[in-house]
Amino acid sequence: MTPFSLLRTSSGPVRSRLLRDLVLLVLLTVGLLVAINILLINLIKEDVAENRIEAATALVRDEVRGLMVPVEQQLLIIRDGLAAAGLTPADEGALNQRFSPILAHMGQIAGAIDASADGAEYFLERDGDGWMTQLRDPETVQTVRITRRDAELRPLETLEETSDYDPRTRPWFTAAADRPGTLLWTRPYVFESTQVPGLTASVGWMQPGQLRVTALDVTIQTIVESIERHAIAAEGRGFLFSGAGGVYVPEDSAGPADAEQASGFFSGHLTPGGTLVFDAVSAWNLADRPAHDLIRFTSSGVQWWGGFRPLTEDLSGGWAGVVLPVSETLAILRSRWHIVALTVLGILMASLGMTTLVVRKYHRQLRDMPKLSIDRRRAEDDLRELIATGESTHLEFKSTMRMNLHSKVTGREIEMAWLKAVAAFLNSEGGILLLGVSDDGTVLGLEADKFENEDKCRLHFKNLLNHHIGAEYARFVRFDLYDLDGLRVGAVECDRADTPAFLRDDKGRELFIIRNGPSNIDLPISRALKYIRGRF
Repeated sequence: MTPFSLLRTSSGPVRSRLLRDLVLLVLLTVGLLVAINILLINLIKEDVAENRIEAATALVRDEVRGLMVPVEQQLLIIRDGLAAAGLTPADEGALNQRFSPILAHMGQIAGAIDASADGAEYFLERDGDGWMTQLRDPETVQTVRITRRDAELRPLETLEETSDYDPRTRPWFTAAADRPGTLLWTRPYVFESTQVPGLTASVGWMQPGQLRVTALDVTIQTIVESIERHAIAAEGRGFLFSGAGGVYVPEDSAGPADAEQASGFFSGHLTPGGTLVFDAVSAWNLADRPAHDLIRFTSSGVQWWGGFRPLTEDLSGGWAGVVLPVSETLAILRSRWHIVALTVLGILMASLGMTTLVVRKYHRQLRDMPKLSIDRRRAEDDLRELIATGESTHLEFKSTMRMNLHSKVTGREIEMAWLKAVAAFLNSEGGILLLGVSDDGTVLGLEADKFENEDKCRLHFKNLLNHHIGAEYARFVRFDLYDLDGLRVGAVECDRADTPAFLRDDKGRELFIIRNGPSNIDLPISRALKYIRGRF
C-alpha cells in the first residue's frame, strides 16, 4: 500500500484528516531534509554547536556546584550542631574544634563565621600551616581579639585591634536576617579579613532570645581555578562573571587600580571590543541576559558560541560562562557527512513506513474516536456538534453549576453532581462536561447561577475542584466559557488522569467514581481497588 492508494480509499472525516496530516508530515520532512542538505548547512552546524556548548556549559556549572553543594551541606550540619550544643560565638575553643576539621579537609572553604544579633562574632581561617581566629565581644563590638594558632590550635600570639567593622552590616548577615531558616548565597563581594572577593553561604537561625547567623566563605579564585581545571575544548574557555555583567579578573592580571579592582570584577557591559571573555559578556548583555539560549558573537574577527548558566537561584549573583569557536563545530560536521546522509535516508524511509502502518492499523479506531477537546477557533461549531450527539461515555450535560432550577436556590447537590462527572472522566478515558445545557440538549446558559462576573464563576469552579478532588488534578482539567445562541455556557475538558482521583463529599467520605456509558458509577472499595490495579 502506498500513500497514493491510501488517499483514494479515504472514507470518514477523521481518517481523511489523518491521511492529510500524515502525508503532509512526510512531505514536510522530505522538504526540510533536502533543504538542510542543500541550502541550510549552517543550521546543522548550529545544532552541533548547541550540543557541544550545552554539554560544556552544564559540565562547568556542575563543576562549580560540586564545590558549592558540599559547602551548603556542611553549613546545615554545623548549624544543627551549634543549636544542639547551645554554643555561642564566645565559645571559641568549642567552635575551633567544630570548624577546623571542615576547613582542613574542604579546601574550597576559606573561612567560617558565627555571629549573633547583638554584634558578637567568631571567625576562623587558615593562616599558613596554622590558624587564625577572631573574636568580637558584644559589649565592645569595635574591639576584636585576634589569635594566631599552630596546626594543633594552640595559641601562639594574641592581640586586640579596634575597628568600625560590624558583622551585622555584612552581606551574609543581612541576607540571612531577612530570611531566617533559608540557606542563601551572597552576591560576589570583598571579604573583610583578607580583602579578596568571594561568595558566602549563610543561614540564619534562632537561638533563645536572638538571631544567630552561621556562614562559610568561598573565594572567587577557588571557583575560577575549578573552572579552569575542567577541560572545555582545545580552543574553548570557561570563566566566571556576575549578574551585573562584571567579568572576574584575577588580581595578578587586573588592570589599573580603580573602584572595580577591589572586587576583582571588571565591566564587560554594553560595548564590545575587549578580550574574548569581555566580548562574550557584552554579547550576553545585548541579548537580554539569557540563562539557557546560546549566543553567537564575534571577537577579534573570529566567530564564537557562548553559553551561560547562573550558579545559584539569585540571577544577580555569580554566573559561569563557556565559549567555543564556531570553526570547531564545522570541522566535526565535515568529518561526519556520511552520518548526516544516512540519517536523512533513514528518517525518510521511517516516515513513509510509519505513515503506512499507522493508517492501516488504526484507521477504524481513529474514525470512531470520540471528541475530547474543543477547538477554540471554531468553538461554537464544536459545541453544536457535541450537543447534537447527546450524552455519552465521553460527554455529559448539566443545566447549571450551582443553582437548583426547581427550588431557585443554590444547592450543594447540584455542584456535587457535576463534580462526580469530572471525577469519573478523570478515572476513565476523559471527556467533556457542558454546564448550562439541559439533559435534552437545550442551551440554557449559566445566567441562572447569578455569578457577579465571569472571574467569580471561574474562581468558584477552581475552588470546588481543589476542595473536592484536589489541586493536583487541575493539570488534567480545563474550564472555559463560550458564547452559544447568545448565552454563555461552560465547557470542562477532562483528560485521563495518571493517578486515581477520589471525590470528597460534604460528609468527608471519599468516593471513587468511573464512567460507564452516559452514567457515573460510584464503585465500592473492593471493586475500586480491582479497577485501580488494572487501570493505573
